[in-house]
Amino acid sequence: MFRKRREWDRILIQMLRGDRSQAEFARLLRVPPSTVWRWEHRRARPDVRHRRRLNRLARRERFLADWNPVGSMTLVGDLEEASRQIRRLFRRSLTRTAQAL
Repeated sequence: MFRKRREWDRILIQMLRGDRSQAEFARLLRVPPSTVWRWEHRRARPDVRHRRRLNRLARRERFLADWNPVGSMTLVGDLEEASRQIRRLFRRSLTRTAQAL
């Protein structure tokens, strides 16, 4: 998953940090704690060097290794057809959920 260029947003950074304090997380990445704070509060984005460190830590900890997005799609081109596909996927998801209950 992390071979492609990963956009590290505040949510992913917080998820990777987990229960660690910002100071602990910063030490792992070799950045000041204020840098982690700025990332998590959308004041800054990780640069290339920091994205590499985040990617290495994510691989080492198997972060989202088994994550598989279900039903995601890119809306390019015909929005009407894309809308129909989303409705179909949503109905199928509701049906599966209802059957599981």
